[in-house]
Amino acid sequence: MSTPGAVDSMRTSPALRQPREIVAAFGILVASLVTHLWLPLLHPTPLISDFLGIVTFASDLAEHGPFAPGWYWNFFSAGTPTFLSIPLALSGADDATVARVVTATVLAMLPLIPLLVLRGVLPLWSRLLVAGILTLLPSLVVFSGVVAQDNWVQLPTLALASLAVRNACGEGRGYPVWSALLWCVALYVRQEMLVALLPLALLAAWPVRHPPAVRSLVLFSGVALVLMLGVASQRQIATGDFSLASRHGGSSMLGSYVPGAGFGWIAHDDFIAWREPALSGDAERVRAEAGRLAIEEIRARPFFHLVRRAGAVLDTATTRDGTLQYWAFAADDGVTGGRSPVEAASAARLGQVSSKPVLYASILLHALFLGAAYLGFKTRDRALMAIAIAVLLKVGIHFVVAVQARFFLVVFVLEALAIGVAAARLHHSRASLRGTGIVALASGLLLLGATTGLDRLNEWVRAQDAAWVTAGKRQYRVRLPHAVADCQLEGGRVLSAGPSGFMFAVEHSDPEPGEYAELRCQLAALGDGGEVTLEVEDRYAPGGFLDRMFQVVEIGDATVRRHDVAAEAGSGWWRQRIPVAAGTRQAVRIRVEALRPDKGPGWGNAAQTSVRFTEAQ
Repeated sequence: MSTPGAVDSMRTSPALRQPREIVAAFGILVASLVTHLWLPLLHPTPLISDFLGIVTFASDLAEHGPFAPGWYWNFFSAGTPTFLSIPLALSGADDATVARVVTATVLAMLPLIPLLVLRGVLPLWSRLLVAGILTLLPSLVVFSGVVAQDNWVQLPTLALASLAVRNACGEGRGYPVWSALLWCVALYVRQEMLVALLPLALLAAWPVRHPPAVRSLVLFSGVALVLMLGVASQRQIATGDFSLASRHGGSSMLGSYVPGAGFGWIAHDDFIAWREPALSGDAERVRAEAGRLAIEEIRARPFFHLVRRAGAVLDTATTRDGTLQYWAFAADDGVTGGRSPVEAASAARLGQVSSKPVLYASILLHALFLGAAYLGFKTRDRALMAIAIAVLLKVGIHFVVAVQARFFLVVFVLEALAIGVAAARLHHSRASLRGTGIVALASGLLLLGATTGLDRLNEWVRAQDAAWVTAGKRQYRVRLPHAVADCQLEGGRVLSAGPSGFMFAVEHSDPEPGEYAELRCQLAALGDGGEVTLEVEDRYAPGGFLDRMFQVVEIGDATVRRHDVAAEAGSGWWRQRIPVAAGTRQAVRIRVEALRPDKGPGWGNAAQTSVRFTEAQ
């Protein structure tokens, strides 16, 4: 833990430095306003995609009140639109302009937070170091005019983290009310912050040097509970859903794992159409089942997804993917306030010029942070450890669910604070300077080297995904109340797939002897299991044509049916009950094969086979 002596040595006397504090705060404020406002004013970003949704949400709240219903409740947390609705309601200016300027102004306030909150705890030079990073970091400057939740969440996050540092390095009395308030505001803006910021919220609230902590715990829990009830109640009044979170988390996750997603995210409509056709067109059911489908995709290729998600996080967390510049400078649908050709060309040049500074500054920031995290865990510094754990949680959440470079901007803010705290620690205790420097240098070189290899990794991922897409189009699932059937077609062609079964045939209408198509299924029990009825249809009514086409059904190692399709007149369904006990799997194979078919009559089409799985009655 941080020793009292070390903590005391990091404190400064605010009374002796009051004029310097005022000058520093004023200078940082002016510099931050300039760096964060010039892009939104000179090169306003057109509102499209999620950012248009945020402003539309805010506009409706400004016009109809905080409980206005709408589609956007399904996709966004209500914090940013609710806060934005206030200036939109008070201003007669264009909503897009107001939203951009207010967002950039909120970001411009960031550097003041550590400068003021940590006054008397960290020396002025280390606070100026944090403020300088937040003022000049290219990624924050480039993205400052984009009306994104990821910009708005930075302010409460940095305030909470600064409060945690103050509590850990200062008198340690705890700030339970402020901690709960800032934690819930961050949750209100982005719902995953409920988990990511919990370590910082607890450290800020806990009286680390003044036990017992019962009063602080009660205050923290009570205020947090009241605020969370308020957040959930707003959503409940507007939508009927009493919840802290929107319902799109599963869909966001599924779009990151469907075949073809690569390092990014793609719409999952086509995937649903062939993987779970019964869900197609039903948005509510898709949202309810999307998480399950994503987990099934992960289980099907765990190593591939582990490698792919690691590459995706590295690609976006270093800003190498270029999406910050895309949304700030290039994205334009030509409809919602699009740029003129001259403005578009100028913005494109800015995006190109800024790409390398954004990338290299991000890598440097991560390297210095990793050095700071090493120092924190080595010296058991509460503040540095809590920040490192919060960063790990935030990155881990997006590793699992979905990644975009903008999701990590709040991580950059936390890293800047950790660097300032570590710098102050090393200034007063230089025993760990060498180790910290080696970790930072090695981390920077590893990150730089890893990013240069991402193109090759991305090519491998795309190749693997392409192969899986090709194979995956021949994979199908039937889900029953007590069992699930995962099926794959070997050879032949699928003619149709539905919620309960499939129709398939051999590849050619006039097959050669020995040509076949085989549907291979694995029946797995759900819950306590039960009995499944397998139904196989003979669609060919005429008879008297022996040894042309056969249907063969195998369950486990036993052949339970070998049927000559055209030997006897008549058509219909053959049925077999299959018990599936809890915790077991049962192999089922339905095969259509050509023995000695004549050329011309189209025996391949005549032997089209329908298969159904139903719950046994």
